[in-house]
Amino acid sequence: MVDEQNRNRLKRLLQDISQRIIQDVPPELDACEICRKTECSQDEWIMCENRIAHAKCLEAFQNKIRS
Repeated sequence: MVDEQNRNRLKRLLQDISQRIIQDVPPELDACEICRKTECSQDEWIMCENRIAHAKCLEAFQNKIRS
């Protein structure tokens, strides 16, 4: 009984910690998450073809949902 209570407490604690640390990537940054390049200069980010294509796709999808 006590062992099960301790296990449940530990499970809740780990869930709480993971929810505080691990967060979803905003849709606008999905292309950056897939790229996995650790850092881009502002110029690289502005000109990034993957990010631009993803942004256009995301915008089209959002417009379709609104219609």
